[in-house]
Amino acid sequence: MQISKEALDFRGQLDNLRKVPNLCMCGLLIALYVVLSFCNIVLSSTLEIRIGFLAFIAAGMIGGPVMGFTVGFLGDMLNCLVRGFAYFPGFSLSYALVGALCGLILYKAKATKLRAAGCAFVEYLISITLTSLWLYLMYGTPLQVLLTSRLIKCTLNFFVNIVIIYIFIEAFQKIIRAALPARR
Repeated sequence: MQISKEALDFRGQLDNLRKVPNLCMCGLLIALYVVLSFCNIVLSSTLEIRIGFLAFIAAGMIGGPVMGFTVGFLGDMLNCLVRGFAYFPGFSLSYALVGALCGLILYKAKATKLRAAGCAFVEYLISITLTSLWLYLMYGTPLQVLLTSRLIKCTLNFFVNIVIIYIFIEAFQKIIRAALPARR
């Protein structure tokens, strides 16, 4: 799995993000994240399948790591405002990193199972490490307890996320090719 040269051109991505169509796309993906965050599938009191991160992946596929970072960060801020959650910037940073790293993996690259697994692994690592740290800082729960419980939850979600991400990027790549022919 190789990262495209365009994925590392952060200056070019910033310039593209300043264009009105890309800003509109960014806004649409932020709104999509807020809507998708209402669509969590609760399996138990401690386990749920979340699909909101697909908006960050879509942003990374369309606009690269810069758009993925922007949608992740601003999407979490808007989601907290809309849903009435207390805002904590650590979670915004986590979502921004998921968007940016998935953008590195997927920007201008062919959708493959390995890339889907890479994106799922990014979400897995950030969820275990940073999210556990943020929860520790917010609530004071011992880090060992958080890491143990989150390791089980995130491992179960990891395999589900691989399937969800692969199906999504396959379909989304076809949509991008059909709807945005200039971005091939």
